[in-house]
Amino acid sequence: MSETVTGGRALADAMARQGIDTVFGTVGHGNLALVDAFADVASIRYLPVFHEQVAIHAADAYYRVSGRVAVVTTTVGPGATNLATGLGDALLDSSAVVVITGGIPSEYAGREPLQALSVTVDDAQPEIFRPLAKRVIRVQRAADLVPQFHRALNEAVSGNPGPVVLHVPLDFFSARIDPPRQVPVIRPSRPAPEPGVVDEAAGLIAAASKPLLYCGGGAQSAAASAAITGLATRFCIPVATTMSGQGVISTDHPLSVGVTGAVGNAVANHAIRQADLIVALGTRFPEMDASSWRPEYFAAVPPARLIHVDIDPRQFNRVLPASVEIFSDAGHAARALNAALEKSSGPDTVAWLRELAEARAGWTASVEAISQVGAPPFEPAWLLRELRSALPPEAVLVSGVGIRHAVAQHFGVYHPRSLIVGSGFGTMGQEVAAPIGASIARPGTPVVAVIGDGALLACLAALPTAAAESLDLVWLVLDNGGYASIAAYQAKHFGRFLGTKFVDSAGQPLDFDYVALARSFGVPARRVTAAGDFAPSMRQALAERGPSVVVVEVIATPRNLASGHWDVNDILAAGVAGIDVAGRRGHDGSEREGGRHG
Repeated sequence: MSETVTGGRALADAMARQGIDTVFGTVGHGNLALVDAFADVASIRYLPVFHEQVAIHAADAYYRVSGRVAVVTTTVGPGATNLATGLGDALLDSSAVVVITGGIPSEYAGREPLQALSVTVDDAQPEIFRPLAKRVIRVQRAADLVPQFHRALNEAVSGNPGPVVLHVPLDFFSARIDPPRQVPVIRPSRPAPEPGVVDEAAGLIAAASKPLLYCGGGAQSAAASAAITGLATRFCIPVATTMSGQGVISTDHPLSVGVTGAVGNAVANHAIRQADLIVALGTRFPEMDASSWRPEYFAAVPPARLIHVDIDPRQFNRVLPASVEIFSDAGHAARALNAALEKSSGPDTVAWLRELAEARAGWTASVEAISQVGAPPFEPAWLLRELRSALPPEAVLVSGVGIRHAVAQHFGVYHPRSLIVGSGFGTMGQEVAAPIGASIARPGTPVVAVIGDGALLACLAALPTAAAESLDLVWLVLDNGGYASIAAYQAKHFGRFLGTKFVDSAGQPLDFDYVALARSFGVPARRVTAAGDFAPSMRQALAERGPSVVVVEVIATPRNLASGHWDVNDILAAGVAGIDVAGRRGHDGSEREGGRHG
């Protein structure tokens, strides 16, 4: 017996050898023997959470800001299924996480034991996660625990990063096994481009009169910021990004034109529409960032040419036809293009940059017009600009899903991996738990989450979790008495509200005291009631040890600077007008009889 270890201890040792230093999770009988093993591994910090959704969002954010993997562990049954929503965020925003879920005892399959999902398929718990993870791995024997963990970690970080679920029958954590003799070193595979393809792409760039680099989240995970900024600077090529690509080039760089999309930056939208060549680096062209792929609002490809760089070849030609496909890590591709373009004079972009400078002047004036100081309820544009001034450039901002477009317009991002935004699955509540992971991954760096009151209520368990661990972070709660971003669509299309305002059965507003709520968890909190108090309140919150909450009342109908498009508006408007949207659009998205609406 002295030569063997429990499966849980073998797994904990394997994590430590791979550099895993943080595990988020909850404890139940399904994973108790694994969690107990962490107590004997000094290099691993086990951080208990008060709800499993907090664990997965925190681990997701940990990877996004650090590029390192954290592990999540939960028990069998509801402890596992509570992860589903957060897995969707990690998957669609390409965030590497390894999730270890406990399962029913290995010999109990087919008997419908406690917490087993076996009505349609025996031991079906792992099946729930198949659409939500890169891979779901069932461990079949206790001796396979460590090899399968290495497989899961390799799968999570290689290629397009993403979450992997390791399903482990609970008895395997307690079983005695031989400690593994060999430990493979897990290194992510990051392919480099083929030289001939790079030369072809460089030729198109050199011949373009209006080239544009368009960067997504893949450029972040590839740590390609320096390479892309260097390519843009060397050859004077402007750079636009998706929401998740913000920070790949600093907002204040003269070649940065901002974020495209339905409520993106007007300069970026102008650039993507007018470009005759687009070099897309690490993006799948998300719907909202790509204005529902409408060529009149986004890129018209063709006649514009597209060079698509991606580490996932399945993305090629899925949305837009590429003239050149480059299967590569975004950083490798940017450096290879830079070297190839050195052989030529590069593109002549003088007139193109002058055109974008004129567009920028008009955009700056528009932004100033909606960023004026006022009494509560505040305009989010003003709050975000004040917040940016109060934070150092390297601070990490976590953006709520309801405020993410305003963040793209009004909050400068100066460093890669310094903004966390749910752009794929868009879970309301992710932004409440995410700063926990960011704070642990970057100790000493200010972390602020801009969240709505609805998001706070959706993931309230994050507050006591952060308080118990004394994590340094600030939640800036935007109190508008409901789900204002959705209420805006109700107002626009239906002229009445149902389910989007926080009211009682008599229709009277519910007056939730978020300051008292936060303090009940031991979190210092304050409410800002005057414009002059906002900056001092934020400074005080940032200076305090542990988590803090700052509550501000914001206008329920903020002024948005929308220069893009979202088909959902067309669909809703058409439904009210009694128009068959599917019938008036061709399969290829072209307009048919009936014209445009919305």
